[in-house]
Amino acid sequence: MALYGNIILNLPSAEVDRAFDYEIPFEFIDRADIGMRVKVPFGPKNKLTDGYIIDISQSTEVEDEKIKQIALFPDKFPAFTGEMLETAMWMKERYMTTLSQCLRAMLPAGIDQKNEESFIRLCENHPHHDSQKLSPKQEEVLKYVSLCTKAKLSAIAKACKISYSPVETLIKKGFLEKISADTEHFFIDYSRYEKDASPILTDEQLAACEKILGNNESRPFLLFGITGSGKTEVYLKIIEETLISGKQAIVLVPEISLTPLTVKRFVSRFGSRAVVYHSKMSAGERYEAWKKAMSGEAGIMIGPRSAVFAPFKNLGAIIIDEEHEGTYRSEFTPKYSACEVAEKRCALTGARLVLGSATPSVESMKKAVDGEYCLVKIENRIGNGKIPSSEIIDMRLELEKGNRSVFSFRLQEEIKNALEQKKQVMLFLNRRGYSTFVSCRKCGYVMTCSNCSVAYKYHIGSNALICHYCGKTIPVPKTCPNCGSKYIKFFGAGTQKIEEEARKLFPTAGVLRMDADTPQKKGSLEKILSEFESGKADILIGTQMIAKGHDFKNVSLVGIMAADISLNSGDYRGNENTFQLITQAAGRAGRADGEGKVIIQTYQSENPVILLAAKQDYMSFFEQETAFRRSVHYPPYGYIFTFLFTGRDEKNVIENICLFSDISKENKPEQIKILGPSQAYISKIKNEYRYRLILKATDENSLRDFVKKAMSVYNESKKKTGVTVNLYVNSQSSL
Repeated sequence: MALYGNIILNLPSAEVDRAFDYEIPFEFIDRADIGMRVKVPFGPKNKLTDGYIIDISQSTEVEDEKIKQIALFPDKFPAFTGEMLETAMWMKERYMTTLSQCLRAMLPAGIDQKNEESFIRLCENHPHHDSQKLSPKQEEVLKYVSLCTKAKLSAIAKACKISYSPVETLIKKGFLEKISADTEHFFIDYSRYEKDASPILTDEQLAACEKILGNNESRPFLLFGITGSGKTEVYLKIIEETLISGKQAIVLVPEISLTPLTVKRFVSRFGSRAVVYHSKMSAGERYEAWKKAMSGEAGIMIGPRSAVFAPFKNLGAIIIDEEHEGTYRSEFTPKYSACEVAEKRCALTGARLVLGSATPSVESMKKAVDGEYCLVKIENRIGNGKIPSSEIIDMRLELEKGNRSVFSFRLQEEIKNALEQKKQVMLFLNRRGYSTFVSCRKCGYVMTCSNCSVAYKYHIGSNALICHYCGKTIPVPKTCPNCGSKYIKFFGAGTQKIEEEARKLFPTAGVLRMDADTPQKKGSLEKILSEFESGKADILIGTQMIAKGHDFKNVSLVGIMAADISLNSGDYRGNENTFQLITQAAGRAGRADGEGKVIIQTYQSENPVILLAAKQDYMSFFEQETAFRRSVHYPPYGYIFTFLFTGRDEKNVIENICLFSDISKENKPEQIKILGPSQAYISKIKNEYRYRLILKATDENSLRDFVKKAMSVYNESKKKTGVTVNLYVNSQSSL
């Protein structure tokens, strides 16, 4: 009896986002399984195309003369478990994309080229050079390889300007040998880490573990623990119990910069059971980690957002550290939230989901308050650590004193004191992305949209201020509308400027900088962090990469250089981001026995968000912020779908987004609001113009249904191609 595979093709087009039936050849029947990757002939030219088996049946509606056969099974085992396929189908509906794109997001980058990544090296007992006659090209190849320990086949071909033929001939003659790339990928050197015994947990840590592990609670857990309270040890205990029960665990961190620290903690405790997975690894390294997870050789996968797709067959726990971070949401198709995907996977498998943070997202805390999440608190630091004292410095007064430096006089004094006491300093500049706002240095007034209560952003191309929520545009003022001062400026000093001035002010101090510009090579992050931890540097300057998760015992002072930047980011989450970043950065100080100090520099010293962050009073902030969100119907009290239209022909992009806007307005229910269309904040990237439209409503299901209908009509109506439409569900950025 013939068997047929229902195949989803690895093609991004929505027009082919459906299952195609292919006959499974007799010789492949034993290998055929749901989740297997296959190659099938597709289209009139029968081009071999990757696909995935999502079901197997004994019948098909395709006529016998038209049915095609699966051509190849590239892998020895399925690429997906049944649970992962179900998760992908949920993602398709949740993020309104194609199933193919969702499945593709789950696969490691190295799965396609793993068979091509072989290495070539000299055979240990190769023949003498004169024993066989070699061609000039073969001589050149042999000379090149003899100078290397090993070399990729593609590198040899490029360096010697040859096809693969001379290499294959030398292999047959016994001069060279091919070794599998699979044996070459050891991203973690396990021998570097000494075995770490489990410490004695504090009463609060034990209570948290018992609450999470000691019952059959099916709800996700929100572990709300202040900075320095020892949340990581709670994670380790949960992982330990998960492994003992024969199950596996995923640990997510928000930044690659935190991966070396997390790997050190987990490998020291669990050895080779832990693997790491992130975008800075080579394709082969990622494939190896993925394969170890699939085979069950690994019990723990550690990494940023994409590690949520670890192909564990017996998933027991997912832990998301710093769950509030926006980096857990993908800005690439499919535009998924790792926290939402984790919650879905845990619901399907019965695994525990633990979301940890000292500053939980407003959405997560609301779910905890409403009973959707189980709230677990840790309210004290471990050991003798104390919450650092905070001091707010009004930079307007510094200006009046004649101080034009980005360092206030008070911060300079405290840095000098810390250095004299042989303590370390961290300087944090919470500048995210391209955020630039217009502020008066005299009175602190910020140019804000009257419609949306968010700061305008400055557009260099049009030399105008634009609101990124309703599209309102105004010219750049020459004087402050509030006080008439001429000191109205585009605000934002970068980390490089901070580093330059720090070296001038403190010439004998060792200064390191860590931001998106500095860690270019593999291991650079780990090197910077290791140098600072070992005391080789006195001052570490950085962005949000240094603001969370790090535990440096000798840091007594944290300087927050400009608390206003994220506050006035033009994003409705500006208040939340500011509170989180200040609290997290402040939490790096005083983590050992000594008392830490935090200097918060701002032009808005009376702002309630900054005052509450200085006190680290999260619950008061939460109450204040939810009142604001409720009044303007922002998440979690409303839903925002953002459409981004991009293309190389600006006129074409405008025509298409206006067409979609007109379609949306024709049958729009009263409860749905349409904002725009307007130019995106970054109006042109890589020669592609960008325009956006926002749909906003308080009921998610009705908004989804409306969007599906509008998109269907638009796809039937559009006449010109060359325009890409991206949909962002409750985007974390203002695009």
